[in-house]
Amino acid sequence: NWTSLLPTRSCRSILCLTIAVLKVFFHLLPSHIPNTITNFRESTAPLGTQNMTRRTCVAAASLSIFALLTTARSALSQDDCSGNFMKNQCSGDNATVIRWIMNVSAADCCKACHAEPQCQTWTLNIGEHKCYVKGPMTGDFRPGTCVSGLKPTPPPSPAPYPTPKNAKNVLFMPVDDMRPSIGAFNFSMAHTPNLDKLASEGLLFKRAYVQYAFCSPSRNSFLSGRRPDTTRVWEFTDHFREGAGKNWVTLPQFFKRHGYLTLGGGKIFHPSSATENIGLPDNDWPESWSPEYPYFANQPPNGPHTCLNPAIGRDGPGDGTWCEADVKKEDSVLSDQQIRDNCLDHLRIAKNVSDAAKSTTGQARPFFVACGFHKPHVPWVVPKEFFAFFPEYPDIPLAADVFAPIGMPAVAWHPPADVHGMDETPSFNGTTNYTRSRLYRRAYYAAISYQDYNIGRVLAELDTLGFTDSTVVITFGDHGWQLGEHDTWAKMTNFELGTHTPLIIKAPWMTGSVGRMTSVLAEAVDFYPTLAALAGLPTPESEGEQINGTSLLPVFEDPTNTTVKTAAFSQFAKISELSVDPHFVRNQTKFMGYTIRVDEWRYTCWFQFDQVNIRPFFNKIVGRELYDHRGDTGLWLDFPGENRNLVNETQYASLVSELHSRVLDYCQL
Repeated sequence: NWTSLLPTRSCRSILCLTIAVLKVFFHLLPSHIPNTITNFRESTAPLGTQNMTRRTCVAAASLSIFALLTTARSALSQDDCSGNFMKNQCSGDNATVIRWIMNVSAADCCKACHAEPQCQTWTLNIGEHKCYVKGPMTGDFRPGTCVSGLKPTPPPSPAPYPTPKNAKNVLFMPVDDMRPSIGAFNFSMAHTPNLDKLASEGLLFKRAYVQYAFCSPSRNSFLSGRRPDTTRVWEFTDHFREGAGKNWVTLPQFFKRHGYLTLGGGKIFHPSSATENIGLPDNDWPESWSPEYPYFANQPPNGPHTCLNPAIGRDGPGDGTWCEADVKKEDSVLSDQQIRDNCLDHLRIAKNVSDAAKSTTGQARPFFVACGFHKPHVPWVVPKEFFAFFPEYPDIPLAADVFAPIGMPAVAWHPPADVHGMDETPSFNGTTNYTRSRLYRRAYYAAISYQDYNIGRVLAELDTLGFTDSTVVITFGDHGWQLGEHDTWAKMTNFELGTHTPLIIKAPWMTGSVGRMTSVLAEAVDFYPTLAALAGLPTPESEGEQINGTSLLPVFEDPTNTTVKTAAFSQFAKISELSVDPHFVRNQTKFMGYTIRVDEWRYTCWFQFDQVNIRPFFNKIVGRELYDHRGDTGLWLDFPGENRNLVNETQYASLVSELHSRVLDYCQL
C-alpha cells in the first residue's frame, strides 16, 4: 500500500511489479520483507512524496529497489536463523554427525551449523534436548519430534585459470600405512584382485618412495609438491600453511583453479586436532576443495560392532591392535566403509555436475575426487570375511630376518611402535613375540584385502558412470611399514620397507603404459606435476608454483625410460636416538637422517641438528649406513640387502664419498 504515496500510476506499477519479482526471487523471506517495506515508507515520508516529479519518482524507485535487494541479500546470508525452520521434521540417519550440543534453542542450533564449515544440515531433537550438527544428507527428512534446517550451498567460485578442452578427470586414492604386500608386487599371500587388475591396466612403479615415513610429513610433502625440508614439517605439530607455505597452491587446489570440481573425503590431508595444526583449515577445506560441497569426515567413527578375535595365550579377544569384526563387507558401519560409500556419492555428484555443464556449455566439467582410506593403519578393525583369505596364524610366515641390521647405528632404529606387546625389551634384538607377530601379520594382510575390496567398489562405480577411459586413477601408500623386519614394527625409519610405496597409476590414453611396469626411481613429490601433465593441465611451475617434484610423463610414454630420475630421497627427524614420538615442534629436533636410494644402493647419514637455526650440523655426523640393493627388482619384500651395514668396509669408501656428496647437495636445495 505504501506505493500509493508515489505520484503516478505508471511509477507505482513499475515498483509493484519489481517488488513482486524480488519477492519471488528471494523466496518471500516473510520475516524480513515487511520490515523492509516499513523502513522504506518511514525513510521516504519526509521527502514529501505527494509532490514528487516523474524524475524524482524514477530516482526514488531506483533507490527503493536497491534497498530492497540489499536487505533481501542480507537476509539470505543469515539463512533465516530467526525462526523459518522445518518443524516436526528430523534429518535422516544417514547424515554424518559432526558434533552435538545439549540444551540449546533451534536458532542456536542453526547458528552452530553455520559456524561449522562442513555442516550441511542440522536437527534439534526436542525429546533429547540435543542439537545435531551434521554433514551431507542423502534422502529426505523424516517426520518426528524435531526442528531442522539446511545450510544453503554457496555458489561455486569462478576458476581463475581456464579449463583445457578435453581435460582428464582424476581419482586420487592414498591408503594409510600400505606397503607393497599386494599381488601385483609379487607377494604370494596377497588377496588383492582389484589392485592387481588396476596394475594390469595401468603402470606399476616398482621403485617409488615417499619423502618421509610418517603420515603428516609425508602428506604435507606430496600434497604441496615440496620436500619436507621445504615444508618444514617433520612431525604432527607443524603445517605447511604456516609461514612461507601460506599461499602455496596444493595438488587438488591446482585442479580447482582450473575449473575442476574437487571433492574430498577420508584421510587426504593429515587431520587437525586440539593440539595439532591449531587455527589452520581442517582438511585444507575450502582452500583445496570446491566450497559448494562440504568435505566428508576425515575419519568417521566406527559403528557398533563386536570383535571375534580368539583369546590366545595372555592376549584376550581384543588387545587393541586388531579386530576381526562381525561386519559384512558391503555394510556401511566401519570408518573406511563410510569413506568408500561417500566416495561413491562424490563420483555420482561429479557425474551430475559434468552432465549439467555439458548441457549448458557444451563441455563437461572435469573432476578431482579424492578418497583417503585408513586401513591398514592400526587398529586393524576389519570385517571377518577378509581374514578367511589367509591361513590361521600358526601358518603365517614371520619376516625373513627378525634382527636389526648388523653394524647399524642406534639412531637408525626404533623400538616396535603402533602395535601392542612388542616393545617389552627395547633393544635391537629379541623383542619379537612370534605368536603376536603371526597374528599381526595376518591382520595386516586382511586389512589390505579389505581395502582392496573398497577400492574395487570405487573403480566399479567409476566404470558404471562412464568415466573409466577419461580418468587418471592413482593409488599408493602414504609410506611403507615394517612387520617385524629389522626387529621393529610400524613405519618411522629410513629403511627400504619404511619408505617404499606401492604406486599404481592408470591413464588409459597413454597406451604405451597400459599393463606395464617401470623401474624408474619415482618419488611422492612427483605426483603433483605428473597428474597435472597426464590430465592435460599446464605445468605448476608455469603458474608460479616452485614445486620440487619432476613430471613422470616421459615414463608413461616409455616405461623403460629410467633416466628421468637417478635418485630418490627421504628423511626422518628424531628428538632422541630411539624416540619416534611425532608430537614435538621443529626446533626440538635433535637428529636428522637423510637417505638416498640409487639404482643399486641405499646410503643414509644421520646428523646432529641445530635447534637455533633449524638445520643440520653437517660436520656432526652421528651415524651412517650403506646397504646393497644389487639385484633388487623392487618386487621382493624380503630382499636381504639391508641386513648388514657396509658403510665402514674399505672397498666401498669411494661409493660412500660419492653418495655423501649427493646427500649434501640435496640438503642445499
